[in-house]
Amino acid sequence: MKVRPFTSRGYVISIIVGLVVWAVVAAVAVGVGGRLWAWGSAVQVRNVLALRLEWVMTASVVGSGLALAGLAFQALLRNPLAEPYILGVSGGAGLAFILGSLWVSIAWSPVFGFLGALATVAIVYAISQRRGRLEPYTLLLTGVIINAFYAAAIMLVTALAKPEQRGDIALWMMGNIGAFGPQWTLVVVVGALAVGVAALFAMLAKGFNLVAVGEDTAGALGVDVGRLRIVTFVAASLVTGASVALAGPIGFVGLICPHLLRMVLGPDHRRLVPAALFFGATFLVLADLAACLWEGATNRALPVGVLTAMCGGPFFIYLLRTRWRRSAQLQ
Repeated sequence: MKVRPFTSRGYVISIIVGLVVWAVVAAVAVGVGGRLWAWGSAVQVRNVLALRLEWVMTASVVGSGLALAGLAFQALLRNPLAEPYILGVSGGAGLAFILGSLWVSIAWSPVFGFLGALATVAIVYAISQRRGRLEPYTLLLTGVIINAFYAAAIMLVTALAKPEQRGDIALWMMGNIGAFGPQWTLVVVVGALAVGVAALFAMLAKGFNLVAVGEDTAGALGVDVGRLRIVTFVAASLVTGASVALAGPIGFVGLICPHLLRMVLGPDHRRLVPAALFFGATFLVLADLAACLWEGATNRALPVGVLTAMCGGPFFIYLLRTRWRRSAQLQ
């Protein structure tokens, strides 16, 4: 793929374009989704539109966070199939969040989600190394095994929970935006985290580019690969845990968005980081709008996590068959 020259002007233009596209899509999602349910008095219409706005903003900040985390994991692990959901990071955050909300306090649950995500990254990274090198097959198998373990643990916790709590846990585990009422404070917190992580990754983008060429090359050119990994993994785990706390473990956003952006923008992370911030938000807003339209047409709720998983499964198989050999040659 031909690498386009990087310029400050093009960088600013890409940010503006991404912001405008997201704003248009968000406005359409609020308006179209509101029209499906808005009837009655002006007060009722305003309430419905306010609810739709909250859902759209939730989808935006969660999509941004997951897309940025997926981009970072793929860059640092040098594996095109790395993604918070596949690596078990979302599952670890989900299990810790549930335990924290049930047995400690709902107010501290996002902190538990972050700790669960960070612990999972550390486990996967430690198991997947061999003589200081990451093995792609071991990485994916470790993620699959940890995901299975977390799923079993969540089922155990659900079985031990009170009957009135089981339905909430099941609904949340599907990845459900706005399932538990207004959460504007958490939306603002996750949004601030996503923007902060995007700014951090933008500063680390040159390091991501060099690590993609090879760790030895990056080290020879002055990149502290160990420090880069620690900072990136902590930031990605933080935004993943916060996103899971807000909307549940929504899968494959961190897989689909970075790869679609690479197809259009190329491999330069200086472009990919701001693009992931806006495209992740736009992608999940569109998925939420599709779920809203489905509910309006069938009168049956469709969790957005189910929709992204149905899109992500075939996309994962496509990447596995077409890009795995190229990734394996880089190891």
